Amino acid sequence: MSGEQSWSKVNRVSNTGVSGDSYNVYFGMGHCFKLIDEPGVFKVSLAGLAFGSLLIRYLSKECTNGRFLDLGTGSGVHSFLLKGMGVKSVTATDISKEAVFVARRNELCNFGVNSIEFTFGDLFQGLSGGAEKYDVILFNAPGWRTPSASFLTALKKTGGVEGLPIDSMFYGDRTLERFFEELPGHLSDGGKVIIGLNSLVGIRQVMNRLEELHAEKYVIDCRLLERHDFPLLFYTEDWARIQNLLVDEVMSWTRKGEAYCSMQEDGKIIWSYEIVEITLWER
Repeated sequence: MSGEQSWSKVNRVSNTGVSGDSYNVYFGMGHCFKLIDEPGVFKVSLAGLAFGSLLIRYLSKECTNGRFLDLGTGSGVHSFLLKGMGVKSVTATDISKEAVFVARRNELCNFGVNSIEFTFGDLFQGLSGGAEKYDVILFNAPGWRTPSASFLTALKKTGGVEGLPIDSMFYGDRTLERFFEELPGHLSDGGKVIIGLNSLVGIRQVMNRLEELHAEKYVIDCRLLERHDFPLLFYTEDWARIQNLLVDEVMSWTRKGEAYCSMQEDGKIIWSYEIVEITLWER
């Protein structure tokens, strides 16, 4: 999980011109979007709100002529923000066909026309451009690192969980490694990646892996744009039922230096959401 659900800035509304319930997301500077509340599509999280608010401050008018890729678009909301800020070329992709279908409906609801190129596939798979490269790639990356064998054994004994697959919470480090492996083939020389990282993924390790993969061929510049502390929440009753097991796992990562979180006096777990800019230049 990159982030947790916010109800302070994300408010449910209904009867807004789309079938079923919907909710509003406001990023600031008048950028407000109405999104379909579809059970199979993740709602915009605290991390997603932070990511969008950063984009408003980060992007200049000079950026609007660049080619943008929104990887793991979900509801499509960050692509809508780019479009609302005047970006002319936006491609958005997600591994979920259902998410892409809902994102297209969301665009039509908010803008009245479909001009964003939506596609589906795992990471860069499914992009129609083939050898086409992008000037800016957005990626609000999946959350937690690979679980230990002891956790998986204990999870099996509990009867497992339903409603939210384990892959949607864990294995973020593996996804990031694949992302970094494929990145140079899709990023223009001197292009930038704006990536949101969960401290439970093991940020130092995944960034070191980026250097290992590409430092010989590319000059790599990484800088932290923003950092936020968020409480660890659980999406479903099943995950809440095994929260003690989950807390033991993530705290063990911190003790080993594999990831980071902290426990408050009331037992609440706090993790760090970090938005990083990565620039690659070919040597």
